[in-house]
Amino acid sequence: MLTFALSLALLAAAPEMAPAPPSAVSEAKPEKPKMVCRSDRASGSRLKNRICMTQEQWDSQKSNINDADRMRGRVSG
Repeated sequence: MLTFALSLALLAAAPEMAPAPPSAVSEAKPEKPKMVCRSDRASGSRLKNRICMTQEQWDSQKSNINDADRMRGRVSG
């Protein structure tokens, strides 16, 4: 009960904060990257999996595969 009374006293003594004025320039939200979805069929299955990633992630995955092939001595075209 005492803590409740002290809490109310502190709230009453605290200066009121005025809301910040809206800025003249509205902040634009950054665009979300567009998702690219591809169907993939696992070997030995008739079911397709749908995989969605950004184009940057698809490019990175392709680059990682090419790097791994190079490390193993395979040449990719």
